[in-house]
Amino acid sequence: MKKLHIGLTLLLLFIVAIVLWNIRHSLPFINTQPSNSDATTERVSPAVKVITKPINFTANDRIFEAVGTARARLSADIYPAVADEVLEVKFEAQQNVKKGDILVQLDDRQEKLAVELAEVELKDAKSLLTRYEQAVKQGAVPQSEVDSARATYEGAEVTLNQAKLDLEERQIIAPFDGYVGIPNIDPGDRVDTDTLITGLDARDILYLDFEVPEALAGALKNAQSEQQQITATTPSYPGTTFKGRITAQESRIDPGRRTLMARASIENTDDLLRPGMSFTVRWDIPGKDYATVPEISLQWGREGSFIWIIRDGQAKKVMTRVIARKAGQVLLEGELKENEEVVIEGLQRLRPDVNVDILNKEQS
Repeated sequence: MKKLHIGLTLLLLFIVAIVLWNIRHSLPFINTQPSNSDATTERVSPAVKVITKPINFTANDRIFEAVGTARARLSADIYPAVADEVLEVKFEAQQNVKKGDILVQLDDRQEKLAVELAEVELKDAKSLLTRYEQAVKQGAVPQSEVDSARATYEGAEVTLNQAKLDLEERQIIAPFDGYVGIPNIDPGDRVDTDTLITGLDARDILYLDFEVPEALAGALKNAQSEQQQITATTPSYPGTTFKGRITAQESRIDPGRRTLMARASIENTDDLLRPGMSFTVRWDIPGKDYATVPEISLQWGREGSFIWIIRDGQAKKVMTRVIARKAGQVLLEGELKENEEVVIEGLQRLRPDVNVDILNKEQS
């Protein structure tokens, strides 16, 4: 019995020893007093080595090109107001005429006679009215006779004016200064209101109409108010560039084409250009300034695009919005300042607020 008691005691001591041994080896961190060297290692992490480049701000300028057609500042097709025979053609092709110049003279003999007759009738009506106005003061004629004479006189005035208008319509005149085209009639021809005499263009200034996409409607509004400059080229003069300014735009967008008609004015003082010419228009659209970084520095995450900026020796994650890409550069919108350092190499190891070592700091 005594031997059994001793055996149980030894077994219990053996079990306690095994438990203590396991606890000691499974919980090595029970000792909470690390050495000085271990504490320093845990507090100081090695800096991430990176290469950076300063941020520049550049304008988001754009270039728009389109094909347009030129028209004269003033342009008209000349037609007769009445039907009659052509007596004389008073202009030649490409002649520079002035407003009021007679281009074509129609047969006006009958109209001249009508004017002379109307003048005689007006003179007679005036004389009769004068006599009646004097006689009514003496009571020789009633007032009704005077009123009738006055109506006759006024009617004669209208008849004379109508006769003069008929006479003027036998002269086809230039409505404004400009250059006429080829005459389409000859003396002796019988013309009517559907007969095209010629064309007349005031081409000292040409209007160049071209279509602009709906997306540029806002930029076009600014261009018109500022009369921004455009350049234009035409196959008629290879290698020659003509300058103009945007001066007008259509009042509505074409719902089918989703475009807006714009107009530029080109001075044609040398008279080189002609209405109807085709032009290739180049419009340099000035834009706002945006932060510009190398494309390799741009990163993407769940929340969108971002870049790493070095501030006070630490990496900072800055969210951005891409505005444009140009020749390996990206224009960004975000909380960025000019000359801040953006990381272009060593991006994979960066975390927010991690210390960094800029390898090219001396070169920059």
